[in-house]
Amino acid sequence: MAEELRNLIASVESARKQVSKGQSAQVRSKKEKKSLQQIVDFYFRDVRPLFLSHASSSDFVEEIDIEMQDLLECTHKQTMRSVLKKNLTNIKKKLIQLDSYSLVLGSTDLNTTTNSVDRRIIETLQHLNLSAGLSYEQAILDLAESNRKSYRGPATDLRESLRETLDLLAPDKDVKSQHGFKLEQDMKYPTMKQKVRFVLRKRGLSKTLSETPEKAVDSVEAMIGSFVRSVYNRSSVSTHTPTDRNEVMRVRDWVRIVLCELLEIR
Repeated sequence: MAEELRNLIASVESARKQVSKGQSAQVRSKKEKKSLQQIVDFYFRDVRPLFLSHASSSDFVEEIDIEMQDLLECTHKQTMRSVLKKNLTNIKKKLIQLDSYSLVLGSTDLNTTTNSVDRRIIETLQHLNLSAGLSYEQAILDLAESNRKSYRGPATDLRESLRETLDLLAPDKDVKSQHGFKLEQDMKYPTMKQKVRFVLRKRGLSKTLSETPEKAVDSVEAMIGSFVRSVYNRSSVSTHTPTDRNEVMRVRDWVRIVLCELLEIR
C-alpha cells in the first residue's frame, strides 16, 4: 500500500518538474499530456482502491479525486503550465497527507481488511440466499480487474445482491402489513429504503441508528441510476473506464455498509 502511494508521489513530483521546465506558456505536447494521464490512471487503478475501502480515509480520497479529475481535464485541452504546476503541487501535498495518515491506521493492510469483510458478507449470504452471495462475489472479483472495458456488470450485480437480500429479509407483504405503512409516490411496491427500515426497526434499532443504512440505500439507487445514464450518454465507454470504476467502487462501499447492517456483520 505504502509503496504504490509513494511511487505515485514520486511520479507527481517528476511531472511537476517536467512541466516547470517547459518553454511554452501552455502544455501542447502529446507526450507530456500522456504522461500526466498515466498518473491519473495509476491513481484510480492501483492506489485509490487501497484507501477508499477504509471509511476514515474517505475525506482524503475525495479531495484527491477532485484534483485528479481536474488534471485529467487539463490534458484534454491546452492548459497554462502555471495551472498544471499548481494542480500537481496540490496533488502531491494531499498524497503526502494521505501517506502520513496511513501510518496512523497501523500496519494492517487495508486491502486485506476489505477482503475479510467482503468474505464474511459472501459467506453469510451464501447461507441465506446463494444467488445474492454469488452476485456480490462476482462484483468484487470484477472490480479487482483493472483493465475492464465496462463496469455495468458489477454495478448490476451489487444492486441485485442487495435487492435479493432485502426481498428475503423483508417480503413485500410483511412490509406493507405494518401499521401506518404507505407506499411512496408512484410506487407499487415497497422501496429498498422502506425494506431496510422494516428490518432494522424489527430488530429494535431506533430511527436514528437506522438512518445511515437508509441513506446508503438511497445513494446506491441514485448512483446506479446516474451511472447507467452516463454510460448511455457516452460515445466511447472505454475512454471513461477509470471514471466508471470509480463510480462503481462507491456503489460497492454503500452496498457493503447496508449489508453489514442487515447481516449484523461487525
